[in-house]
Amino acid sequence: MLLMAFFRQTILIIAYLLILIPVFANPAIAADGTANTANNGLAVSDNDGTVYYLDLTGDIYANARENIYRLKSGETVPALINEDEAWSLAISRKYLYYSNWSDEHRIYRMKLDGSEKAKIGDQPAQQLTVTGDWLIYINWSNSPANHRIYKLSLESESEPEKLCDDPAENLVIAGNWAYYLNTDDNYRMYKIKLDGTGRSKIGDDQVLFMAVANDTIYYSNQSDGQKLYAIRTNGQQRAKLTDDRAGFINFVNDFIYFTNTSHNHALYRINSTTRQQQFICDLGIGPQPITIINNTLYYNRLFFKL
Repeated sequence: MLLMAFFRQTILIIAYLLILIPVFANPAIAADGTANTANNGLAVSDNDGTVYYLDLTGDIYANARENIYRLKSGETVPALINEDEAWSLAISRKYLYYSNWSDEHRIYRMKLDGSEKAKIGDQPAQQLTVTGDWLIYINWSNSPANHRIYKLSLESESEPEKLCDDPAENLVIAGNWAYYLNTDDNYRMYKIKLDGTGRSKIGDDQVLFMAVANDTIYYSNQSDGQKLYAIRTNGQQRAKLTDDRAGFINFVNDFIYFTNTSHNHALYRINSTTRQQQFICDLGIGPQPITIINNTLYYNRLFFKL
């Protein structure tokens, strides 16, 4: 077991060194407040280029173990800074936030060196995103019918605020909007402002996964055999991008990255304008989340330069 763990970490280090680029700030929210990634919560970085990531072990849907590692720019050996079974990693200033599966999915925070770990609420949570002085998340429950979107102030000790009564999945924050799938409406796309106003339905397609980039949503259309589609956030200009079936999705630099269910769940990308499609790699695994940190992609415990 120790040899396997060492080998896994060695492969990750080699992959990181090969990209030879710095990464800056949490990519989930750009400088202008817009989002250009899906909320997969597997890796973030600070302003010094230090990467914090979850090293997934096992099936992501069952029996997985996700500890938090830190790899500073210029270093060759990652440091284990937290042994909790973590998910939904987020960063804000000097703190990391995560859903602590070792403590019934409750929200924890700690300093970037792993010190001063503390629980910041009793509500179980998932799909954490930091935007401004707020932590946006979906409460955790074994029943998706009980999932609701909440926001929690990072600057005060106030109670969480519920944004709406829709049971929600696949939360993505873009600017002042929360985008989500409404399970009461058969997983159709909705949006609501972060102040709780402006709730509206975006389209009639049933959706599996989605990512938001500026004013466009890229999504796996369950209503059309899980094929990859795009639609404006106002519900206009709906279009199919490929006949290939998409699993996990993310977006950066005019490219949609997706796990291609039609081709053994291999990693692909497609240009959002030309629709030219490109195979990236097939690691012989099932669908895995795709996390973007600026021009770096974190996928299946490896970092790729884009």
